[in-house]
Amino acid sequence: MTTLTYQFEQKRIDNFKWSSGSKLSGITALANDEKDRVRKQPLFYLETVSVNNYEDDIYFVNNTNETLRWVAPFKPYRNINEARAKLGDTSDENLRKVKFYSDDIHSVYQDVLPKQGVRIGNTHIMYDSDAMMQWFIHVPYNGPDTHYAIWQFNVVEKGGIRETYPLLWEDFSKPSHIASCDCLFERVDMPIEVSIYEERCVMLERLIGSFGVSNAIFILAINDVLYRYGVGWNAPYSESDIQAQDIAMKLTEQNPENAGAVKAIIQSVYDFWFDEGFAKNISMLACKELLSLYQAQVASQKQV
Repeated sequence: MTTLTYQFEQKRIDNFKWSSGSKLSGITALANDEKDRVRKQPLFYLETVSVNNYEDDIYFVNNTNETLRWVAPFKPYRNINEARAKLGDTSDENLRKVKFYSDDIHSVYQDVLPKQGVRIGNTHIMYDSDAMMQWFIHVPYNGPDTHYAIWQFNVVEKGGIRETYPLLWEDFSKPSHIASCDCLFERVDMPIEVSIYEERCVMLERLIGSFGVSNAIFILAINDVLYRYGVGWNAPYSESDIQAQDIAMKLTEQNPENAGAVKAIIQSVYDFWFDEGFAKNISMLACKELLSLYQAQVASQKQV
């Protein structure tokens, strides 16, 4: 599968209007099927905008009445493993992977207004006509029966898309033509929010200055887990780094062998910094992730 290689440029267009008569990519509706049909409205859709006789820009359109805090036209990661980064690797290449979005952060849009479209890609009628084009799009938006969710869209089409391309219907149903459409609302499935990228990178640099590259990556990975699972409280990302440092130290000192022992370490750290029992309902999934990180850190040190 080919990927786009053009230089990304952010663009916005206001006041998009959904046209229910537009054709979908590769789909032609029969006239008889259109009679008396109740038209659905999409919450989000893609729209092509002509650049010239050969090129079209692809826009993601927010068709809701709410402002989206961000739109990411790439796939955010949950942890450094998904970013293919390694604990104990102090190379510049590995450090770039640890930062998660170092190649794509320039394409993140903040505060996408209702009926506003943001450019996420480009297709060329000649160069891309036989290529399989793919777009990953992540959007924070409440799902059915959820207080908060991140919608993950995976669009795969030969030669790109044509005209209007619904991503999610107003009843939260998935259009039949889209490759995948997932509502991520469980913390185990949630990626690290792109909105904290800069804050996360600042923390990494600070940790490197204090602990060196290898230990800094380990502490950052622990903080990622604390943040994703809301351990202790839903604080800003940078306000749990002290607890992450203490957990890293205690993991090294106590050498836990199971998730239960990791949970006891987390509880003791939060009991020390806050009131006893402050960190309640610590997810065992979070403990298992931390145990896995610790084991990987130990393994990397043995290889040195």
